[in-house]
Amino acid sequence: MVIFHFCFDLRYFGFVDWGVPNGEGWWQFRYLILSLFIGTVGISMSLAQGDGFKRKPFLIRQGKLLGAAVLITLMSLFIFPQSWIFFGILHFIFVASLICLFFVRIPLIALVLGVGIVFAHILGFTEPFWPFSYIRDSLPSHTEDFVPFFPWLGVALIGVYLGFLIQQRKPAFCRLFETKTAFIGRHALLIYLLHQPLLFEGFSLFDLLLS
Repeated sequence: MVIFHFCFDLRYFGFVDWGVPNGEGWWQFRYLILSLFIGTVGISMSLAQGDGFKRKPFLIRQGKLLGAAVLITLMSLFIFPQSWIFFGILHFIFVASLICLFFVRIPLIALVLGVGIVFAHILGFTEPFWPFSYIRDSLPSHTEDFVPFFPWLGVALIGVYLGFLIQQRKPAFCRLFETKTAFIGRHALLIYLLHQPLLFEGFSLFDLLLS
């Protein structure tokens, strides 16, 4: 995601003419990033709560997500009043985490339901804008960030099953990642919130120095 936003900012400031974010190759890259991002939500929920519900850590995590999501919405109302964010990635992760919590003890059902949701979306049986289609007139016609329930809820549920497998088997590469990337995992929300403003300000300063 940091790499994608770095490339996006390069194009935004006119340093390159790449087709970020919707050009050929770039939208596929964005979908790959989103799949990894959301799949990790299910995996982490399974690893954290699969052996029993830990209320305090879960509520603290959800509180941080909700606060960050509200902050994103308020900032977008100020910066992009015509295309403010009402259900972006953080809003989705907040809701998806609540849903995934109910499936961490039944991972096989999570897998079946997740695969079913993904295939239903591929076959065109889902409404991408649900449930916001019921209040469409009250929302902006375009938003800066929107993550639909379908198929992404399915990806999160598949992640729950993958987390169950990791928890059961604990392969060596997982133990390696636990030690080498623990800092990133513990501060993922902070990194998500800060990386783009820092990149954008850095490019703004660089552009100013060149002008």
